[in-house]
Parts: sequence; structure tokens; C-alpha cells
Amino acid sequence: MSTDLSPAVQDKRSPLVTVAIAVAVLAAAVAAGLVVRWWTHPTIFGSLGDSYVSLPLPVAEAALSTTVIFPQVDGEPETVTIDRLHAVFSKNTANATATFSICHLGAGEAPIGDVHDPGTDCHDIVPVEDGASFLHGVAPDSDYLFVTITPTTAGVAHLARVEVRYERGAGHLYQRGTESIGIDRKVTAR
Repeated sequence: MSTDLSPAVQDKRSPLVTVAIAVAVLAAAVAAGLVVRWWTHPTIFGSLGDSYVSLPLPVAEAALSTTVIFPQVDGEPETVTIDRLHAVFSKNTANATATFSICHLGAGEAPIGDVHDPGTDCHDIVPVEDGASFLHGVAPDSDYLFVTITPTTAGVAHLARVEVRYERGAGHLYQRGTESIGIDRKVTAR
């Protein structure tokens, strides 16, 4: 008994097999693309979702500090490694600089919203350097990241977003990428 198929049956199956293989290859490519996108575009922090406009102040007093990453409300603490931070201004006629710091929350402390002197709200401030560890935990056992916008001349500095490049730990397959966090803070120096 032979299991060879007649040429007519083989011809009918050949296009079906080709289509099935093409669909499987396409599905695998889409799945791989989604995995790569997930791995390179983490989104654990989210945007602030609000805006703030400071009153016009003299250049020497106009520096504004605002939280970029708040502690979690609930969930599991996670330590991430911050590789790079980049402030994106939509307008910067005040020639402002942006410096980043981490506040290690202490007992009874809460993250700042928008303040001109972060030292009054956080007593353990550490400047961020590439490779810094950041504990994204649940308050009060957490860090928070803030940026200080410092005008150097009279004008307006409108910080639109902060790009945070970071790496997660083994529990998240060392996911690494850049998350863009909407800030929308405007400082006016006179």
C-alpha cells in the first residue's frame, strides 16, 4: 500500500502548506516584535498627569524642584538602575538647567509636589549619577526622583517631559529601555 499522493492532490496541498507556513512566520515575527517592544519600552512609572506654572520670581530665587517619579501606592518594591536622565524643554528662553536628585524618604516625609527648596521636604537628597539605584517602593519605604529647573537668565523655562533610561532586575528579565514621563512645568524668571 503506497502513501504517495497523486500529483493533483499534492498540487492542492502545496498552496495550503505555503499559506500556513507564511501565516506561522508572520505570527512569530509579530510576537517577536511585541516582545522586543516590551523589553525596550518599559512603562512602570507613568506621567504626572498635571501641570504647574510658578509665579515670576527673580532669577536667583526662581529654581523650582518637582517630582518626576513618585513612590508606588501599592505593589511590590522594585529596585531599578537609572542609566540616563534627559530633560526636554518645549521652551527655554531662561537658559535653565535641569538637575536630577533622588530623595530617600524618611519617617513622616512625603514626596514634594513643586517647591523652591526641596531640602525643607527631604532630608536625604542624593544627586543622580548614571548607574544610580532607585528603589521604586511603596511610601514611606521608597525613593522618589525629582528635577530642579534652574533659570540662569530672565525668561521662561517650560519643561515638557523627562526621558528616563533604566534597567529592571532579573524578575523582569532585565528589561531595559527609555520611558518618557510627561512633566509640564513652567518657570518664569525676571
